[in-house]
Amino acid sequence: MRKRNNIFAEAFRWIKKNVEGVKYQKDLAARIGVSEDTITRIMRDQTEVTDDFLCKFNEAFDNVFNYQWLRGEDNEPMLAAEIGKSNPHPSAPMIDNGSAINAALAAKDETIETLKARIVDLQQTIADKIEIIKARDARILELERRIAQLNADDLSNYHFPIGAADEKFQTIEK
Repeated sequence: MRKRNNIFAEAFRWIKKNVEGVKYQKDLAARIGVSEDTITRIMRDQTEVTDDFLCKFNEAFDNVFNYQWLRGEDNEPMLAAEIGKSNPHPSAPMIDNGSAINAALAAKDETIETLKARIVDLQQTIADKIEIIKARDARILELERRIAQLNADDLSNYHFPIGAADEKFQTIEK
């Protein structure tokens, strides 16, 4: 069974013992203003107890229950009247909201500064890479020019055989 449903069942048992006129699920349903089926589904763990239902339930009995206990967020006490009476655990010191906000802002500012420094580093890395690319592009262009010059100087790569024009000229003259 779900925790809230178990807690609700325990609260219902307490009501049957301590509240006059509520002995059955139909009595409880009428008091809360819900259908009997709703109570049955909750008791059989077919439906989980909602916050709205718990509010209606607690209000129907003059908020007798510790609402945090009903929601399953506080183990003790069951009754609102017992809150603070038998707490064997000293309460934790309250954190000043202003201090917490200042600490959060300081942490945020530190994170922002770290990220800004990282951005500057990355921008410098990008600038360095751009310079390397420019130098390599210039070197590629220089090498392509040299290759073109070498190909132009090498007569074996010439498109026509050397003296081809002379041969055609001689056949025309004859």
